[in-house]
Amino acid sequence: MTSCAIPPNSEYHSNEHIVLSAQPGPNAIALQQLLEAEGFVCVCPPTSQSISDAIQAEAALLVITEDMLATYETAQQLIDCLNHQPEWSDIPVIALLKDCKRFPACLSFVQSVEYAGSLIMLETPLKPHVFISVVQACLQNRRRQYALRDTLHHLRESNQTLESFSHVAAHELRNPLGVLSGSFDLLLRNPSAERRRKLLLMGQRTAKSMDKTLSALLEYGKLKAYDRSGFTAVNVAAVFELASHGLASLIASRNAQVSWSDMPVVQGDEQLLLQLVSNLIKNAIIYNTAEVPVVSASVVPQPERWRFYVIDNGPGISAEDIQKIFTLFGRGSQKESAGSGIGLALCCRIVRIHQGTIGVESQPGQGSRFYFELPRFGPSSEEIYSR
Repeated sequence: MTSCAIPPNSEYHSNEHIVLSAQPGPNAIALQQLLEAEGFVCVCPPTSQSISDAIQAEAALLVITEDMLATYETAQQLIDCLNHQPEWSDIPVIALLKDCKRFPACLSFVQSVEYAGSLIMLETPLKPHVFISVVQACLQNRRRQYALRDTLHHLRESNQTLESFSHVAAHELRNPLGVLSGSFDLLLRNPSAERRRKLLLMGQRTAKSMDKTLSALLEYGKLKAYDRSGFTAVNVAAVFELASHGLASLIASRNAQVSWSDMPVVQGDEQLLLQLVSNLIKNAIIYNTAEVPVVSASVVPQPERWRFYVIDNGPGISAEDIQKIFTLFGRGSQKESAGSGIGLALCCRIVRIHQGTIGVESQPGQGSRFYFELPRFGPSSEEIYSR
């Protein structure tokens, strides 16, 4: 089984957890209760390694009490945690000092931290509303860092996509251009009218194939800058209905059977979801060697997502092919594979735009179970809407 999923460092995985580093006792309990009473998620890691893990997991704020700086070893462990953050991160730190008795230790701590731009020292006791206001300001700062992280991720992804695109596009277009060039050379040398006709037909087919590839590439490129603000409620059953109507001639020519169960409503772009479903159904038919291709779709509710299945009775997919079919120009090893090699890469991108995942479960000779997952939404997300 393989899938195309959202990267773990994407904007959809930012959890505003506040890490409280304090010696166990009444003060630590009071601080945790104060934070949780305001609706914050507070974690109290027992060790410096746990604190480091929380920072690496992109926690939103670190609150340190001065007793954690009482010994050189403990302070050094905290410094090491803060000095090994991801490159985009400067986690806000609030140091709570009681009567500033350990101010020299705190000053040494500040001087040793490489990322000290978001460190605030507060003298206790202080009024709860003042402390909460500082916490909220720190979280706002952290949200800006999350935005920077996402921008960096998207830039890297764009660069990687551009490099991959340049390589595979040049390769995919060079082959048909070679066919065209060879056909023209033969035309110039071959006087036979019938032979010229065959070569012209070959050139025409190649030109149409190139046009199809370029059109698919343009569609693929458009999705990169897609804005999710236009999402609306989409009845997935209606999407399957539209897809089957659009593929009616293919379904009839192969005598295929296409069916689907009751489906839910999701938030998304209806045209993109139609393109996703159409690609999956079309692939399930055109690569199907059965006398009567059978394609069935169903949905299984997950705790926070809907998992949609598109199942066929085709020849199945080898483990080797599964590793590449979701990549740009990644085709299976079937000799009859005549597609652009972009269809499933488009599906992958459409699903990612919808904050979901896509994958396939398959073995040679046992058909394929393509699936994609989309987030559930709204208070009535348990309801299934019938066709």
